[in-house]
Amino acid sequence: MAGVMQEVRDPLSPDSKGCVKPTISYEEIATKLLNEKLLLTALELHAELCEAGKELPILKEFFSNPSHFENQSIKPEPYSPMPRSSSQATLDSLDMTRYSEDGAGVDERVAILEFELRKARESISALRANLTVVTESEGTTPDKCSDKHIINGTPIKPHEQRAINFLVNEYLLTSSYKLTSITFSDENENQDFEDWQDVGLNIPKPAELLQIYREYMKANGYDRSPSVSVGVQTDFCELEPETETEKDEFKEMVKKVEELQQQTALLEQERLDLQQFIATSENLSQNPVKKGSSGTIQTINSNSTTPDKFELLETPARDTSAVTQEAEEDDSVSVVVSLGETDPGDKEWTRIQLPRVDVTEGSSILPNPPSRHLPLKFKMEVISHCLVNIPNSIISAVEEIFKNGVTRDTLVQILAQTLPRIVPNVILNKREEVIPLVLSAIRLHNDSTEREKLLQLLFNLKKRPQEDERQLILAGFVAMAKLEDEPMEGEEILTICWEQSQHKYPEKRLLAVECCSVLAPYMSVGIRNSLMLSMLQQMLLEDKDPTVRASVVRSLALLIALMDDPDKYFQCEELALTALHDTSPIVVEVASSLLLPILAQWALSLKRLQTHLLPRIISKVKSHLKSGYTQHSPNKDHIDEGKIVSSIAVLQYLLPHMVICVADTDVVRTYIEHGVSSDLPDVFLNLCHSNIVNPKLFYNGDVDIGSLLNAFFANTWENDSWPELEWFTNKLVLDILEMVKSIEITQETILNSLLTYIHSLCLGFGRYVTQTRIQPIIASEVTELEQQLTTLATDKKKMSLTLIPTYLIILSTLNGIDVSKSLKQFLVALSMSGTSITSLQIAIIMLCTQEHMQEYVLSGLWDGVVHQRPIVRHATATLFGCVIAHVCDRLASAKVVPAIVTLVSDPDITVRSAAIPSLGRLITECKVREMRDKARLTLETIAKEPQGVPPTLALPLVSTLAFIAPNCPQNYIEDVIATQLMGITSSALQQGRKIDLISALVEAYSVLVYCPLSNQCVSGVLLPGLKHLEQLVNQHLPQQKEALRSLLREAESRQDLSKPMERSLSMSSGLSLSMATVNVGQGVEDMRQRVSKIFQQKTSSPSMSSIFRKK
Repeated sequence: MAGVMQEVRDPLSPDSKGCVKPTISYEEIATKLLNEKLLLTALELHAELCEAGKELPILKEFFSNPSHFENQSIKPEPYSPMPRSSSQATLDSLDMTRYSEDGAGVDERVAILEFELRKARESISALRANLTVVTESEGTTPDKCSDKHIINGTPIKPHEQRAINFLVNEYLLTSSYKLTSITFSDENENQDFEDWQDVGLNIPKPAELLQIYREYMKANGYDRSPSVSVGVQTDFCELEPETETEKDEFKEMVKKVEELQQQTALLEQERLDLQQFIATSENLSQNPVKKGSSGTIQTINSNSTTPDKFELLETPARDTSAVTQEAEEDDSVSVVVSLGETDPGDKEWTRIQLPRVDVTEGSSILPNPPSRHLPLKFKMEVISHCLVNIPNSIISAVEEIFKNGVTRDTLVQILAQTLPRIVPNVILNKREEVIPLVLSAIRLHNDSTEREKLLQLLFNLKKRPQEDERQLILAGFVAMAKLEDEPMEGEEILTICWEQSQHKYPEKRLLAVECCSVLAPYMSVGIRNSLMLSMLQQMLLEDKDPTVRASVVRSLALLIALMDDPDKYFQCEELALTALHDTSPIVVEVASSLLLPILAQWALSLKRLQTHLLPRIISKVKSHLKSGYTQHSPNKDHIDEGKIVSSIAVLQYLLPHMVICVADTDVVRTYIEHGVSSDLPDVFLNLCHSNIVNPKLFYNGDVDIGSLLNAFFANTWENDSWPELEWFTNKLVLDILEMVKSIEITQETILNSLLTYIHSLCLGFGRYVTQTRIQPIIASEVTELEQQLTTLATDKKKMSLTLIPTYLIILSTLNGIDVSKSLKQFLVALSMSGTSITSLQIAIIMLCTQEHMQEYVLSGLWDGVVHQRPIVRHATATLFGCVIAHVCDRLASAKVVPAIVTLVSDPDITVRSAAIPSLGRLITECKVREMRDKARLTLETIAKEPQGVPPTLALPLVSTLAFIAPNCPQNYIEDVIATQLMGITSSALQQGRKIDLISALVEAYSVLVYCPLSNQCVSGVLLPGLKHLEQLVNQHLPQQKEALRSLLREAESRQDLSKPMERSLSMSSGLSLSMATVNVGQGVEDMRQRVSKIFQQKTSSPSMSSIFRKK
């Protein structure tokens, strides 16, 4: 098929032999299709060629002639019985396609009828056009002088009446006379007011009724201003001879006219110079005037009578400390104008007040900044995260068109630049070329209705605009917004955006949201705080697409950064919490990492972080934990788990804000000493997950944040107190303790998230605050827990075992030796009381992720290896298995391997049974090859013990052998694993816990049967072991019969093969050529039996549950 397509595309291309293939033209293809009556294929070819601009005359002539289809009509096919097949032995002579029920014949007739209907409509349109032309030609064109009596002189024609009816109905709808329009439409039932073509195809649609009326009034002079007829004398009379005086006066007047013309030219030049000065003053943001200096701008023309010197004087700097207490004064620049050339005797300077231009570096970033001051770096970080990222190449390309501004004069230039690109690219994928033209018309048009239509056109250029197409539209909006002298009101644009926010396509809704984002810095404060905020709020609550909601959250973050109305804070806080508990992880991530930190920066400046935002987030976490604790529904727990983790993640993001909230007080500022480093500690910087939460960027205080935090970290604050610190100690820490106690030890995801936050909290507030404010509160609870563990009658279900990992994590930020001691105490207490050590496993794994804590953890566990009580050594063996994958190679070789080998050789058999699984994990997870070999040798020694495997060790040994089998070499599998499994299977009836042991053996053989084994091992070890296991299963575990039979069939299919089969080959039951010719000399019968066995497995379909069972 690819070759045929290539022939059609390039009919003259040479083939592989170098010969030129015969040419096959489209006309030959079309002729062939028409001769063979393949009309639908020919019609499809005709449509494709028309779209490609290669229309064929033969196809156009054929399908334009209705006579070719007149004889075809829908007739029920007469019933005819199916003819007998000419061959009774085969079915190849039956034409089954004729009697298929796919309806192909009916579809073909329907397609032909649709085509006939379309041609009939075209004929009707053509006849209507001819009728309209004939009707127009019947009338006579009246003279211009008799246009006022045209209505009375000539009766109205049918097409004229339909045109007037259409215009009248259109006027009624435009003027909101809806009921009158409905009545008018009912009275003209024979006319379609939705389609102008119903009036007449060859009649162009005239202007609106109002426009026609205005043009008529203007043409006849009815709208001219009142005038008076004035008589003018045209007769010539003789003039008296001019006197000498009159001649002198005439010369003086000529001189004055020349002087006035010169002054006019000079004034025109001055006007141009002043315009240039105004442009320079507007660009001061790019060239700021340094404080304390003045700049003098000299005019070009020194002979002008207008001021020639302009001195810019900076207004006195205001006290930044009073910004939050006093209202900002009118910020302006003083311009002093010298009038020396105007009046030589007056050398004073005239002071003119001009509005101050924001000369900060960020003025080009936020053209209409809020009155709330934002740090420059934080402002730039907000812009980088929240604004839609439009490439500079696109912005520069669009701004290039508007470099001379947009006026009615430059509109012609814009048209000249744009139209050459529009005309050849009217197709869909080039419609973005019309954007500058539409935007220019929108800006300059005076009629709001027309502007609305143009905005609708702009938003509907593409049906589903993709990202690059949306960026072109947004770049156009930004370029136009930069031309505005005042902040944009933008009600018209936002109204269209609000309409597009309800569109069915998510791309249109994304365009509306992104339009709000890019225009927010240019909008007026009132529009941002009301209309734009309400629109984004509605989309956040109602939109069903998570991508759209995520974009809404980004735009909300930008709006909050620009917000300066404190009354709007609570509304923004509610929206942020709503986004935080969204059902989509994408929205939650954006809300956590972007929206909440920006809101927290605002809350911090309003002193509402510790009083409103943080308590609400903590309250949400506590309420979810309580509901998950009281309700045991799995689905409910799963939903709450996601919400809890996301809320804790927000607390993690807001940790720097929390530290600043507590530290930025007058008490801490008094401890700032001269020479204190202004660099933030690396430990604190590591807690800042992004620049948006870096205090160096978002802090807006009047002291250096580095010096402030270093002073806060360097003091214990045991004798000092202030409200924020008391809130931290008496409220926040107690709330965290309550959350820890309400989590069950089985909720590992939530617990790990909360432990990570507690660890970051201790690092963020420093060593001294952790030691004096956090550890004592948790230590008292841990002491009570230890007393409960030592009391045997205590109900263990009521104990909060999550306190153990919490306390160990807190100690890890203070002293590693204390961690080692506490770990040993908890190990002994939990083991002796018979309590689960899951809490210790969670704590040890998290502690080992910190490399500097690994040695302390292993030191505490080693004390359990040499403990006198076997139950403590039993728990220690399990814990050592947890740390193998989380410690470095040096410690694994020096401490982990010796400890496990020692416990495997323990005289107590229960300790050895707990150490065997850890030995297996050492084989699979240790990265040091020598240690893996040593572990395999130790396990082989245990398995080949001369006295046999003790009953207590049988079950863990079987599970461990099955666990390590995929990671062991073939000789080890055959000599140790397969042999020991067969031995344990044959003696399983003498073992205890038969049901558990048999189930473990089935799992082990389901792994072993797919491992690489020699033919001798399959015949002598694998099959006998499976047959012994089959007897055990039939007696004690009948529900595993089917799984075991599948394993037997798998082993038997490999028995006679000289080479082991791969698992994928056995599962697919394929038979390659090499397998089929292994033993050719054994005869055809032997081969037939082998093939039957292999294909028998395919038909009987082994139990997939046993194959994919979790190992």
